[in-house]
Amino acid sequence: MRGRKTRYTFVIEILGGTYVHQAFGESPELALCAWLRRVGDGDFEWSAHRLDLLRALAGQIAAPIDGCHDVWCMSGLAGDHLFLIHIIATESGSGEGKQVAEAQMEQIGVDSKRWRWGDHW
Repeated sequence: MRGRKTRYTFVIEILGGTYVHQAFGESPELALCAWLRRVGDGDFEWSAHRLDLLRALAGQIAAPIDGCHDVWCMSGLAGDHLFLIHIIATESGSGEGKQVAEAQMEQIGVDSKRWRWGDHW
């Protein structure tokens, strides 16, 4: 999916937490760095380390994950803190993922017509 404005999902592990964010870009690296530049220092718990992370990512190429399509990984040190970032190119607008989730819910006996995204059962 590289080469066009694609939505990427970032699963970021840093400072003992896991954080999920999304952004658009022409590559996984450009989307991630653009998102990190745009967000504010108070937008998430580890934002004080945002500039260290940007420095660590400078010039780094996302490594493709063997056996997966449109999935990459980046890792290193942001200051003194280890980080691991998985990046997934995320198709939007197809509705296929929602249909799969609803079919899975039906298989386990959850009425998808009564359930809304964000509800817990």
